[in-house]
Amino acid sequence: MNSSEKFLIPSVSAEGGRDENLKRNLKMILMDGFNKIGLLLMLLCILLFSCSKDGGEDLSMAQHVLLVYIGGDNSLSDETYQKIESIRSGWKAENDNKLLIYSDASDAKPLLMAIVNQNGKNVLKTVNLYMEEDSAYKETLARVIGEVKNLYPYSPYGLLVFSHASGWLPPGTLTNPQAANKSVLMDGISEMDMTDFANAIPDGTFDYIVFEACFMAGIEVAYELKDKTDYILASSAEILSPGFTEVYPQIINKLFDGDLKGFAQTSFEYFNTKTGWRRLATFSIIKTSALDDLSDFVSQNCDLNKEINIGDIQYFDRYGYHLFFDFEQYYASLIGSDTQREEFRTLIDKCVVWKAATPDFMINYNGFTIEKHSGLTVYIEQEQFSFLNAAYKRLAWYGAIHVK
Repeated sequence: MNSSEKFLIPSVSAEGGRDENLKRNLKMILMDGFNKIGLLLMLLCILLFSCSKDGGEDLSMAQHVLLVYIGGDNSLSDETYQKIESIRSGWKAENDNKLLIYSDASDAKPLLMAIVNQNGKNVLKTVNLYMEEDSAYKETLARVIGEVKNLYPYSPYGLLVFSHASGWLPPGTLTNPQAANKSVLMDGISEMDMTDFANAIPDGTFDYIVFEACFMAGIEVAYELKDKTDYILASSAEILSPGFTEVYPQIINKLFDGDLKGFAQTSFEYFNTKTGWRRLATFSIIKTSALDDLSDFVSQNCDLNKEINIGDIQYFDRYGYHLFFDFEQYYASLIGSDTQREEFRTLIDKCVVWKAATPDFMINYNGFTIEKHSGLTVYIEQEQFSFLNAAYKRLAWYGAIHVK
């Protein structure tokens, strides 16, 4: 999600409501935990939770571990509480699966929680409570991932990320592309760069990464993460509030069942059955092991110096300028023969294993008709965006397709 979500968008803040009890309980844990008595009690609770086997907790083995990383220390803070409650209410603690949530809201201290089942009810238990920190720092993300892996060192992992985002773009350039200065996560005025996000993740860590965030289906994002995860579920365009909040009770368990496509399809159907401007979605699942074949093909068969009219290429953003274009349509325009285009399309189909898009996207709010959706987007260099062009040349994708 990104700061442009309020740009020509009717208010949706009342939609879905907020669980005040959850917010009040979390804030009591977080805000009171740092007085002298509260701190002692909190440390005791953390110690008991970390070392006790009560409730069947096994901190070494799990069938599957999902880390939900919520960067909500920004305008999405209220939505943070809604998502936690929605996930908690829908999750089924089965087959020794584990679900942990790192939450950093603007009105509370950050913490790492686990959802555990006690007497047939899902409850939030604090694993670790932190002093104020920046969830958009790569060091924070890396530490949280490390803590989860230390808790469950022999388990497969998944990651779900919720925050403001703008794909590969350097911090601050989504709404000001000529600036010399939000990429993946946002904390106050801090934003995490895409390469920092990737560098915070050890190679081979995740089975999948789900981005409940805007513009993350770019080839640039996927290529930076190709050694970090097997699959990426992301959106080519924005994801508008309330995002997956209302559908989490129906989809969260699909991630533990190995049904990433089911998670994506149910999410898409939720948006696709909306009416008016709320009917909007551009989702895809990207298989990262197929990305090298794509880069090799582009490098060997596309005339990267060919000039084209970018006005003819499908775009996925709602500005007076455009930074996210359809991947297949752009590179197909640089290919010389129909035979090569068919080969290119086959390679994309092996990489984008699932995709779905609504017919249009906020068409009456500076939006666009979706005539082409390959499931990947790409940046096209433009003369007026010299800073972006220079930053683009530092990405792994650019280096891969410009190999001599």
